[in-house]
Amino acid sequence: MGIVRTERIFFFIGEQPMALSAVFAATSILLTLGFMIFWIIRYTGGYKLAVAIIGFELVIGFLSALGIFSDFSRFPPPMVAVIMSVFAITIAITLSPKGATLADATPMRVLIGLQAFRLLPETLLDLAWRDGLAPIQMTWHGRNFDIVSAILAGLVWYVWPQISNKRLISILYTTVGVSLLINILSVAILSMPSPFRYFFNEPANTFVGSFPYIGLPTVQVLFALLLHGITIRKLFRTKEI
Repeated sequence: MGIVRTERIFFFIGEQPMALSAVFAATSILLTLGFMIFWIIRYTGGYKLAVAIIGFELVIGFLSALGIFSDFSRFPPPMVAVIMSVFAITIAITLSPKGATLADATPMRVLIGLQAFRLLPETLLDLAWRDGLAPIQMTWHGRNFDIVSAILAGLVWYVWPQISNKRLISILYTTVGVSLLINILSVAILSMPSPFRYFFNEPANTFVGSFPYIGLPTVQVLFALLLHGITIRKLFRTKEI
């Protein structure tokens, strides 16, 4: 049975049409950023790291609005720098003293439960596909199964008091979550117009370099990666979960 795509829905800001996926992108990305900033401030008691992340997002957002990250005419495209920055920031924070503080102070139930936010980027990708921006393989209609991470996170959070072997469940969830995140990141990269492109169906994955969709990798992927990084560090730092 074929998949039926809906009509594109536009909101109008002044005289400029704005696709439903763009409205949802801006809303869900700001909401995700709020979750991340609240988590950092709540469990570190400081603002410097939160301000640094907000500054990074503002710079990236401004550059994307100028169209810099939408240029895939050369190799490597500027978007590569964005992806590398997300991984570098994740590693730097995870291994930093602030990362140790987050690992020690954040309950494992919270670290896993927060991953339920991944329902937001999954919905965003579906809407972007319906708007003709994202290739189908990046959605739950195709090769993206990350919705499972969001559902499992909510389930684990809900039944956490009844779990007897919390450490084992934490390891199993993290393994599944990281694997599914790597999967969609790989699909996204292999859908970009580059010499390494594997998925040649249209559209190519270029929308993530534009504003406001740039927040998908820089905010939502960053948050998911950082939660996993801090979870792994917590698992190494303590045997009592």
